[in-house]
Amino acid sequence: MPPARVAAEALVGKLLCDKYRVVQLLGSGGVGHVYLADRVGRPREAATSRVAVKVLRAELRDDPLLVARFEREAGAASRVRHPNVLCVDALERAGDAPCFAMELLVGLDLADTLTFTRALVPSRAVRIAADLASGVDAAHRAGVIHRDVKPENVFLVHAADGREIVKLLDFGFSCIQGQGAEGALLPRVVGTPEYMAPEQAQGAPAAPAADVYSLGIVLYETLAGRVPFQGPYPAIAEKHGREPPPPLHRVHPGLLISRELDAVVRKALVKDPRGRFASMAELRHALLATPEARAGTSSAVPPDAGAPPPPGAGHWGTKP
Repeated sequence: MPPARVAAEALVGKLLCDKYRVVQLLGSGGVGHVYLADRVGRPREAATSRVAVKVLRAELRDDPLLVARFEREAGAASRVRHPNVLCVDALERAGDAPCFAMELLVGLDLADTLTFTRALVPSRAVRIAADLASGVDAAHRAGVIHRDVKPENVFLVHAADGREIVKLLDFGFSCIQGQGAEGALLPRVVGTPEYMAPEQAQGAPAAPAADVYSLGIVLYETLAGRVPFQGPYPAIAEKHGREPPPPLHRVHPGLLISRELDAVVRKALVKDPRGRFASMAELRHALLATPEARAGTSSAVPPDAGAPPPPGAGHWGTKP
């Protein structure tokens, strides 16, 4: 077993922050390890509740940039309380390790879902986008710009009653407005090129309009089966800045959507941020006014969900 895995497994069974009993390691990523844990109640309180706990990798604790990103993820996400945003507790320390607890979710992220289906039924794509817009809007109202809205950061919870619940994840690239300069440690340009607004790729100050554009790319991908622009960076950033997105019907010839929905996608992807929807709330309103939204009123997992993962293969709603 690799040394890093041995070190990660060493926390299993331990009590973190005097309240999280680690049950098992769920996964490891480039920044942290995520554990299934029982939140242990104080004497005379409720016994336990299950959570996920993310702990910064030991070998990264002397890297100021990664420590700052980890702390920013907890600080930003814990400011937002909304049904469509992963619930995250404030940053804590387990010994010398920064960590934070979050709600435990079971399902698949949108990226994995698209590997099963390529594209979604338009009514489902609209519902997911509208719920996602609601979550991002809550973040904006809390003063948080996400800056990395993409399918990997959109989790689809398979609830016990059959509903599909959308959750926004991973605030590691986020910016909290009103806190002055973001700091010399933070890179000037952050995000994922395929989903990055033109002004974001140019290093402009974080603003809600960039998240509107990114959500527009996600909606485009769920309808067309691929993002509008592909290729290496920085060439892809130049495409976002100069080229109009290919028409949806050209990328996905069999796609049948209303003119209203097509107009919503095109407005979200206007190059000039002043020409986009003025807010996530306005984008959500426009989505809910489309015929596709009126046709898909159910939040149950639809037939286009693709082959379900085998038992035990579902993902936990936490990103290492």
